[in-house]
Amino acid sequence: MLNVPNTISLFRLLLVPLVVYLLGRSAYAYALAVFLLASLSDGIDGWIARHYDLRTPFGALIDPVADKLIILSCLLMLTWLALIPLWLTAAMLARDMVIVSGAFAYRHLIGHIEITPTLLGKTHIALEFGLLCLVLANAATVIAIAEWLPGLFMLVFATAVLSGVQYVWIWGRKTARFLADKPH
Repeated sequence: MLNVPNTISLFRLLLVPLVVYLLGRSAYAYALAVFLLASLSDGIDGWIARHYDLRTPFGALIDPVADKLIILSCLLMLTWLALIPLWLTAAMLARDMVIVSGAFAYRHLIGHIEITPTLLGKTHIALEFGLLCLVLANAATVIAIAEWLPGLFMLVFATAVLSGVQYVWIWGRKTARFLADKPH
């Protein structure tokens, strides 16, 4: 259970309170470094798990949990610090809640579910990650992009809404087909 990739994922979990603490202290440069370290470790543990065939059920659970917690913690703290607008955070959280609740409903109604990320969904996640890095870098005065942030907020908002609608459309159609084919 506790192999190298899983240990790295657990390490990433330990970075969550650290990034929250650093953001709470307005130590943006350090928070950016920790966020980037967490992101880098995500790529490394995934590569090790695939390359050395060290995938485990525990790793399949802990890796996405660690990813989501670091991103969610950073997003919520940056919103609380008024560096990301509340309307954007609400849209991103609503998207995730719709997808998760839809997956639970599908699982309950139909059974096994395997969600394959769409290109639009992957694009949204990449933009969300990029936005968090850029907001942190701007707050740390590593780069000066304050005038670009409103446009980036709108872009991430658009991909959150569109990818959320896309997932609802895809899984709604799958559910409707299953229910239509099901003997009454």
